[in-house]
Amino acid sequence: CNHMILLCGTLFLMFPVLMLVASSTHSSAVIALDGLQVWPGVHAVENYARVGELQAGFTDQITAWAMLRNSLIIATGVAGLTTLVSLMAAYALVFFRLPAAGFLFWLTMVTLLLPLESRFITTFQVAATLGLVNTFAGMILPALAIALGTLFFRQLFLSFPVELVEAARLDGAGPLRFFADFVVPLSRHRGGAIFVVAFMIGWNQYLWPLRLSTDESRYTVMRGLRLIGLESGPGMALAVLTLLPPLVLVLLFQRALQNALADWKATQ
Repeated sequence: CNHMILLCGTLFLMFPVLMLVASSTHSSAVIALDGLQVWPGVHAVENYARVGELQAGFTDQITAWAMLRNSLIIATGVAGLTTLVSLMAAYALVFFRLPAAGFLFWLTMVTLLLPLESRFITTFQVAATLGLVNTFAGMILPALAIALGTLFFRQLFLSFPVELVEAARLDGAGPLRFFADFVVPLSRHRGGAIFVVAFMIGWNQYLWPLRLSTDESRYTVMRGLRLIGLESGPGMALAVLTLLPPLVLVLLFQRALQNALADWKATQ
């Protein structure tokens, strides 16, 4: 009975994705008239070939592979820097015994109430002043979601036994050695989970790259979906392709996600 409930829930959640895949095999005329399709069609090769041959814009620099590459660079940059900065911030807050550690932590948490979309004007002014317009750095740095990652790492570090820190000090381990030899290996599962979450945030960025970039060579795949249009066979095919990198990442980090959730539950 439990397995049947789980199977039904899985099929319910997967049904929109299956409809998207099925729709990507139909012609644009069918999708425009009847909307999303449930059963596969016969135009799969044609639609995916048109996506692969896409060349748009004034200089023909807008291609599906270029947009996928740009999104991959942004998402990987956001994920990697978010994980690193969150890990270092939580390490400093927990192990350095700062007088204002509690205040700094909650000040970091306040940033969760200020998403990037709510500070577009000031962030764009800073990016323009620093010469980051039409650059990957300008798209990556403002999107760093360090607050959530800092919270996850902080909760993990607070669960470390005091004897571990004392043993490291008796062994002569300084802050850098303790960080590299103890903290990083013990945080790999939670770090993998944060990397996946941050990758999703970077991969799904639409408004900020649209605001910051006017160069066609910097178009992301989310912007490409808007450019091609989802009410077409090639648009559906491109949408299916956008699901593949996050899907592969989740499969690769599946064990890390499971262990991170188990660790999080154990620390509560």
